[in-house]
Amino acid sequence: MGDGVTRASYYASCFTENYQDVCSKLKHEDVRFIAGVIQLIKDRNVIFEMIRIYIEIHFKNKNEGRAQHILRQLVSSGVHISSTGLTNRLLIIAIATAICRSYSFNAIINERINRTKSIVLKGSVTLTAVTLNFYGLVQEAANCADTLKKFNAFYYSALYERNLEMMYFLIEPVITRSTYLNPMLISDDELVHLIIKLMR
Repeated sequence: MGDGVTRASYYASCFTENYQDVCSKLKHEDVRFIAGVIQLIKDRNVIFEMIRIYIEIHFKNKNEGRAQHILRQLVSSGVHISSTGLTNRLLIIAIATAICRSYSFNAIINERINRTKSIVLKGSVTLTAVTLNFYGLVQEAANCADTLKKFNAFYYSALYERNLEMMYFLIEPVITRSTYLNPMLISDDELVHLIIKLMR
């Protein structure tokens, strides 16, 4: 609710001519948040898709040979992925699936989704409290999206294209277990380490 009060106070800028850019940003974030919620409602695989996109971006500059090397390193580290006949595309799907099936991932995501549902669906006894709780959620989503844009513009852009950047807050605790690395410059060893951290 505290974040909701903060966000509501930002809307005071809409009455000040000098801060119309702040007002426009807030309105844009609100629209994008609703678009993300619609995507979440329409497609039950949105969380998987967000993880798949994250992995795909990090494999963008990896040819088949390097991808197979990464796969061998993952298998030798105890990651349970079929190690035969996987193309880059299938390897990305297999890794995303393994991450989404991990116990720690499910625990974090279920907690985030249940908290979000309780805010959006249950609300509170007064309309003001419901509005402030909802705006608190939008503010949290906006903060996470801004941080992502700053540290991983490639991933942010990919999510933005799919109306999902404001839903990043749902998986943010999982992604930030590892330090942000430039997906275009990440080494094979760094990628293996990142994937293992995402699974544990």
